[in-house]
Amino acid sequence: MKMTAAPAFICSHVFAESASVLLVLHDDGDWQFLCGGDHADDEVPVVVGMNHLLDADPSIETVLDLPIGWEAERKSMRAPWERRRI
Repeated sequence: MKMTAAPAFICSHVFAESASVLLVLHDDGDWQFLCGGDHADDEVPVVVGMNHLLDADPSIETVLDLPIGWEAERKSMRAPWERRRI
């Protein structure tokens, strides 16, 4: 289920490639791909094409079936995704 044209909000750590995507949220129809770490209160997420995230980490594709109002989190790149309602 590749949605390569869809926009994605990502945190500064993921954008700078200093952290991996460990938290995915599908809320209000928007997708957020976050590192799960702490960020400044005034941080503004960056919008990128989802294809860039999938190119960097194909395992993200396994959570693109999350319904709206759900999130998936993993403890590391090799850990399984755990899904739950937001």
